[in-house]
Amino acid sequence: MHVGVPQQWSMVAREFETDTYTDLPVRWHITRRSGQEVKAQVRGTDADAVAPRFAETCAQAVDRLPNVGKYGDAEV
Repeated sequence: MHVGVPQQWSMVAREFETDTYTDLPVRWHITRRSGQEVKAQVRGTDADAVAPRFAETCAQAVDRLPNVGKYGDAEV
């Protein structure tokens, strides 16, 4: 999710990547990238578990960008 632009958006995408495969019901990860970008990934085998975690992860990613110290991120 790139939040350095005026219009913010996100979308659910179904992908199969062998290096990120999980057999867990839900797994999420948020990464601060260089510049004005925070990347949020949510995947799992249980759609009912993934959907609410996706919303929570997107909200945290948006909050994480201006609040570097709140989440322990280093300024990149």
